[in-house]
Amino acid sequence: MMGKPVDAIWPQGLPVLRGLAPAERLLLGLILTLGAASVMLSAAFGRVVDWAGFLPGIAAALAMIAVGAHARGVRNAPRLGGTAIGIGLFMGFTAFASLFIFALFPLPNPLIDSQLISVDAALGYDWAGFVVGLAEYPLLARGLGYLYHSSLPQMVLVIILLGVLRRELAMHRFLLVGMMCMTLTVGVWWLWPSIGPSAFASIPAETAARIGLVVNPAVGAHLQALVEVGPGVIGPETVMGVVAFPSYHIIMALMVVWYSRATFAFWPFALAGLGMVPATLAHGGHHLVDLLAGGLVFAGMVWAAGRMIPGR
Repeated sequence: MMGKPVDAIWPQGLPVLRGLAPAERLLLGLILTLGAASVMLSAAFGRVVDWAGFLPGIAAALAMIAVGAHARGVRNAPRLGGTAIGIGLFMGFTAFASLFIFALFPLPNPLIDSQLISVDAALGYDWAGFVVGLAEYPLLARGLGYLYHSSLPQMVLVIILLGVLRRELAMHRFLLVGMMCMTLTVGVWWLWPSIGPSAFASIPAETAARIGLVVNPAVGAHLQALVEVGPGVIGPETVMGVVAFPSYHIIMALMVVWYSRATFAFWPFALAGLGMVPATLAHGGHHLVDLLAGGLVFAGMVWAAGRMIPGR
């Protein structure tokens, strides 16, 4: 059902495309569209981009896709091919998404963090109080910090897992959900921007240092400066998490758990996913409502991906 519209996009004479499934051609088309939009946006807004820093990663992603297509279509190695293609697609989307997001700075609309803090208060949640309470258990707090940094490696592990197990349908939906969730969260964030409570709360410096707080008040102040004046140069070393509401970090955790189900890795990922909730709240500097909104976005995009890439 999907083959016709997807195939119509791509010239069939390109050899690498013969090793790609229709859903992979769709994903590649979305990535290249995002790349073109990122370049045009950067040029239109006069952003200074460190292309020397970005291009090697983008080239590596495209090379990984080409190698995977060759392995599957010519070498008859579907496990290797599918895994390489999945990793290449993920790498390409991550690189272009980072560039696109930072090209949007400075933001045109006022921050809505004060409203989100009020909603959190109505739900009985206070970020500063949560962090100070967590600091009473420094080993646990530091462990959650390491877990917070593991989101992207977990995503790659799921791609490898699904590729080795030849669960192509799950992998394609996994990648599509990630792309659609990122697009939607960035759109919401651009219209109603927020940077999380860290820029508006007071945490003792010794408390932040004791637990290795990732998004501390200093980082919050840097985020506020990005909102107001934007980055001087957009490069890989300047890229950081900036989207607060909805939380893409919790979306990644949900993706890992959902798409690893019925595999041997489900329970370890599920336990990591549970830990990612306090890790994202504390170390990610998120409002509680950020996570709730992220869960809703994830559920909606899982439903949409199931219809865009139907099962056999």
